[in-house]
Amino acid sequence: MTTFSKKILVVDDEEAIREIMELNLVRLGYDTKLAKNAKEALEILENEKFSLIITDLKMPEMDGIELCMRIKEKTSKTLIYAFSGGFTEVDSDNLENMGFDGLLCKPVKFEVLERAIEGAFKKIDDAITPSGEIKSPEI
Repeated sequence: MTTFSKKILVVDDEEAIREIMELNLVRLGYDTKLAKNAKEALEILENEKFSLIITDLKMPEMDGIELCMRIKEKTSKTLIYAFSGGFTEVDSDNLENMGFDGLLCKPVKFEVLERAIEGAFKKIDDAITPSGEIKSPEI
């Protein structure tokens, strides 16, 4: 049996962005953890499971796209949202093809963040049976 908690991992190389996201997500009632880069996120994921990961696309060393692909290789059950200030490098259709489940643009308004997170967890909840089993291999 698989159970999902409402835990969110935020990955961003900008400390101020991480802090604002944590403030807003905690305000919304979510258990939130922060990672300053993709490497740290992968280390955290070795020991903890998250229902949702929100990752910046442009980060030093390993970008959010590579992080997404590495996570999706291990599990398709975690939803991953891209989070970036500009999408000239990748359009939203390509993000879905790369494994992202959603898209948030910086700066994100509180109401937009709230709707996006609620939508992500509704998608997760809809994929879980009352006994905690996953209805299909993909959420």
